[in-house]
Amino acid sequence: MKFKGIIFDMDGVLRIGDHPMPNVNKILELLKENKYPYMISTNECRYTEKDLRDNLEELGISVTPECCIYTSGMAVRDYLEQKITKNIQKNYSIGIIGEVGLFETINELSKYDNFKICDIPPKYDTHLILIIGTLNKIKISNLEKGLKWIKAGAKIIKTCGDTTDPSSKGDYNLGMPSHILHLLEYNIKVPRTYSLGKPHPIHLKKIKSIFPDTNNRELLFVGDTLSTDIQLAEESDMTSCLVLSGNTKKETLKNFIIEPDYIIDSIKNLKDII
Repeated sequence: MKFKGIIFDMDGVLRIGDHPMPNVNKILELLKENKYPYMISTNECRYTEKDLRDNLEELGISVTPECCIYTSGMAVRDYLEQKITKNIQKNYSIGIIGEVGLFETINELSKYDNFKICDIPPKYDTHLILIIGTLNKIKISNLEKGLKWIKAGAKIIKTCGDTTDPSSKGDYNLGMPSHILHLLEYNIKVPRTYSLGKPHPIHLKKIKSIFPDTNNRELLFVGDTLSTDIQLAEESDMTSCLVLSGNTKKETLKNFIIEPDYIIDSIKNLKDII
């Protein structure tokens, strides 16, 4: 099939930690030569879009300037923007547990009068929302902040539902939102949470804005995680390609009803499909 657009997950596909995947630039150059448009959709939220673009460049991964990088932090921002602009009569006070990049991404909404980022939940009448993102390291102060906001009645948004990251090799070096919530549950009953990472449909909305008037089957989603990348592709009727260089091993497929259309060892084998 001649695809009209390719969507890449980032970690486990283009890179693992501070190491680019073998032959990643050969594949990106092949796409450029054959005029294949592509974008990156990632559940990474610790960094801004510019930070990630600069980091990929530092690693020697040459994405084109036209390549859109969409993060789960940006998905949270877009979701909240829809909410606060639809309900301009309501005030929203936002608490954030996350790294600087998440704060900077969400802070773009401070242009709205009914939106404010707060360190502690205010006492006045307002809608409280606590955003929990990925941390480089969980600190006691993060948990104390979470307890304050939950006790004040805040509703909780997670930037993603992932439990691990390819670069951590299962050692939980990163504090994923689910890890933070698990620790909070030792001290308080945590209300129902809402995840805006893949496979939330807001990511499909962004994908379709990049590839308008394109049949979903003509879009190829290349990812390393069944429950995020491949599930989003399957539920959206996109063509999916699972790479075995990240979170998923071939034997894992036995336990999932989700089935990728293609399975390759790593991105270097993508040329066999396109």
